[in-house]
Amino acid sequence: MSGSRRPALDRGSANASMAAFLVAVAVIACLAGYAVRKATLHNGGSGTPAPTAAATATPPAATAPSALTGLTAEAVAIKLAGAGLPLRTVAVYTADSDPNQLLGKPGGYTSKIEFTDARTGVNPAGVTSQDPVEIGGSIEVFATAAGAGGRLQQLRQITAAGGQLTQEFDFQRDAVVLRISRYLAQAQAQAYSTALTALATPAG
Repeated sequence: MSGSRRPALDRGSANASMAAFLVAVAVIACLAGYAVRKATLHNGGSGTPAPTAAATATPPAATAPSALTGLTAEAVAIKLAGAGLPLRTVAVYTADSDPNQLLGKPGGYTSKIEFTDARTGVNPAGVTSQDPVEIGGSIEVFATAAGAGGRLQQLRQITAAGGQLTQEFDFQRDAVVLRISRYLAQAQAQAYSTALTALATPAG
């Protein structure tokens, strides 16, 4: 036959070309790995990513102290009178004169006053009770709101157990307990509670 024949491929040359290709691939892979590691070290200073700064929680706003804090029972009465309530202080108790023997005692109040309110229609001269809330009311101030809360529960238990003679309106605001005569109308008694709440609210 007279047609031309292609020369047979040199097997040794093919193997050498393949080896050169594989070496080139390996070199490129090494260079790529080096570049990635260098970038990581540059960003974080180590092989691990730099930690993200934790979000700082905003502290809760400080609660403004009650405007009643630090006031004595007599000072509270003066402020209630200044708010338009028709009360008149008739007794500022001491540890010796306190009818309940709670003034200055552990868990007891730190000050106490008795006041009259002419709208009760009760003549103070004719009242023989040792703790004559019926002539108007009384104000008891405690060292803590928890102490005042305990006293409020005690008064309510006494009212529930004692019947008509021990009925009264009792309110608490912060460390102050306000006891109001049963001879006042409910709306009149509630006006005392509303005024005390307003006094407790800090200005501004």
